Amino acid sequence: MKITPSEYKILIVDDVTSNVLLLKVLLTNEKFNVITASSGKQALELVENDRPDLVLLDVMMPEMNGFEVAQILKQKTETSEIPIIFLTALNGTTDVVKGFQVGGNDFISKPFNKEELIIRITHQISLVAAKRIILAQTEELQKTIIGRDKLYSVIAHDLRSPVGSIKMVLNMLILNLPSSKIGEEMYELLTMANQTTEDVFSLLDNLLKWTKSQIGRMKVVYQDFDIVEVAQGVIEIFSMVAAAKKNINKTGNT
Repeated sequence: MKITPSEYKILIVDDVTSNVLLLKVLLTNEKFNVITASSGKQALELVENDRPDLVLLDVMMPEMNGFEVAQILKQKTETSEIPIIFLTALNGTTDVVKGFQVGGNDFISKPFNKEELIIRITHQISLVAAKRIILAQTEELQKTIIGRDKLYSVIAHDLRSPVGSIKMVLNMLILNLPSSKIGEEMYELLTMANQTTEDVFSLLDNLLKWTKSQIGRMKVVYQDFDIVEVAQGVIEIFSMVAAAKKNINKTGNT
């Protein structure tokens, strides 16, 4: 992944002035923005104020060592995501493990190789850049989804009223214009139009409810009910429908 170094700020933390100057020259030559600190306390202040994209952190420092600085940074939500590369003469297994345990992202032993240092720094900055892209795309996607849901809500709300009016008119026509008056073919077309309107109205109603649920405007009201009573009511309704159909069939056969 190609990055633009000038867009990223690196904090160098070391109590040895010569080390700080050397690292500053190397990174400045690579076009990175560089800030420096000579102690753990100063480093914490700079991180709080300047929010660097990466911290190059020496371990062996007086008063507050690098491991302690890293622990403090990782405990704070605002700074926990800032990557840390430890730069130290300590290269024992215990020290390396300790570095990763306190939140370090990489570990470079002194004296370091210039090319290796630049590659490791560039790798961490590339991860930062990739995370920024993902966050930006996620935010853009969320905005798109919110816009889509609002559009669906407007469409469903504005169309629901006129479609409802058409539905009512068609229902009245069917009730007042039996097939004996307008003919079987016209009555069938009227019935189809009525059913289509019913389906469209139901679709718009469901779309409106769905968009309300997506944007957090759906109000849910919980109610206790007797499922046995409901089931009995459904059975009674279907029994009445079945009896009506049976009577119609008998009349037709007669």
